[in-house]
Amino acid sequence: MGGDSGPRTVVAALVKSLHKHPTVSALLFGDQQCLQDELSLCNDQSLLSRIDVCHSPNFVAGTDQPSVALRRRRDTSMGMALRAVADDRASACISSGNTGILMALGMLELKTLPGIARPAICATLPTSQGHSYILDLGANLDCSAQQLVEFALLGSLTAQALDGLASPQVRLLNVGEEVSKGSEVIKTTAELLSHEPLINYAGFVEGDGIFKGLADVVVCDGFTGNVALKSSEGVARMIGDMIRESMGSSWLSRLLSLFMAGTFRDLRCRLDPAVYNGAYLLGLTRVVVKSHGGADEQAFGYALDVAIEAAKRNLPEVLSPILQAKYQQH
Repeated sequence: MGGDSGPRTVVAALVKSLHKHPTVSALLFGDQQCLQDELSLCNDQSLLSRIDVCHSPNFVAGTDQPSVALRRRRDTSMGMALRAVADDRASACISSGNTGILMALGMLELKTLPGIARPAICATLPTSQGHSYILDLGANLDCSAQQLVEFALLGSLTAQALDGLASPQVRLLNVGEEVSKGSEVIKTTAELLSHEPLINYAGFVEGDGIFKGLADVVVCDGFTGNVALKSSEGVARMIGDMIRESMGSSWLSRLLSLFMAGTFRDLRCRLDPAVYNGAYLLGLTRVVVKSHGGADEQAFGYALDVAIEAAKRNLPEVLSPILQAKYQQH
């Protein structure tokens, strides 16, 4: 029920996703009549048999305060979806709803992994070398040095689990690469990371270094990460618009575009923020994925891919014993 366009986007994207993933089934939480109306547009009865509609009398609004949502979580679509994951009736939860409330409900219903105080929002960003994981992207606006170390550990273990990297390179996002630069929190974090045996810490990275692929994992507080994410998405959209405008500005450019159509199509795809939609709430004991509230059908489909892949890998179960062993030593 969340996101700018609600069930219309979610249901349409889900139907396409189930076609692509024939072994996956889904629970849909929300207003039953509203969801059934959207599902009626699908004529594939075998596919519809893999979707269970779970009626919830209420939903979390984008303007709701976390305290209000926590009190009435039992009958909201978001609260019920997270409860289904907690009860092992579902392998992952995905939502386009209120980020702060999703994290608060996730911590309440699912708890955090050993040694992790708060989850972080983690997503992949495209780089010249492939992609990098960046966290936190908005769940924790102000972080302590210890929290940033926890995020670095979560990001490193995730890169190992999902990308098969033996020793992912981890860097801290900072205003410069020199060791003398940055806030006291950043400097303290750097010192702690340099002595953490489970992390291959490679120093600071500036904002432009993210897209050069200088690190497999980039760590920052949620305020900085969210600004970096939204800025990069804005630049990507601007470049895409500029390419489209320049290709239609004259007969010569239109002719050139015929010969370069495949190249420009590939470039737009690589730069399209929708392709990178879907962020993990890393640090929870179950898989929870956050989609952009403004995601369209295509973008929500990519977020579903992220959730399905994380569920197949059972990411929290991979991370849990490693964290358990580390923090038991302390």
